Amino acid sequence: MDLPARAKAMYKTWWSFVSYAASAVAEGTQTFLYTLTDAAAAAADIARSIGGVFALWDPIGLSQLFSAARRLAAIGQTITNASDEALTSTLNIPEAPWSRPADQQLASPSWQVRTLATYINEIGEQVSEYFTVGIEQALPPTVGELRRQTTTAIEQMLTGQAENGTPRRGQLVSVDQLNLMTV
Repeated sequence: MDLPARAKAMYKTWWSFVSYAASAVAEGTQTFLYTLTDAAAAAADIARSIGGVFALWDPIGLSQLFSAARRLAAIGQTITNASDEALTSTLNIPEAPWSRPADQQLASPSWQVRTLATYINEIGEQVSEYFTVGIEQALPPTVGELRRQTTTAIEQMLTGQAENGTPRRGQLVSVDQLNLMTV
């Protein structure tokens, strides 16, 4: 995705904040908690309170980032509500702000599934955490197969040998959310 210049200028500093604001939902619902107006008011407060790089926020850039983040959150809701038989080819899959140029995407398609999963860790605590699963070349044909492939990948992350760093070890309880994006 080629972000507009104002959004690109804010991306490194503000993406985490904007992504959270655009995707937070009321517990047990699919109702978004915050609007662009809420995020802009909070950003203005942060800019005044903290200053530094945060003082350089731009309302137009923030609205452009918020729009991209809300599209990523909305696909998660679409997948949650889709039947297992729904075709992935019918999904309006958004591009991640960090995605590669269109010609590279066409030459070598790639997606990321950012998932919220719940598992029981090694000491018996139930934990909810985000995982990212990569998909190369072709999406599974149905939403049900996408769910199964994602679940299998997370189970392997929880039980397999870690490539780098300390592994998360545990028993998967559920995959609670899937946000699919083109990268």
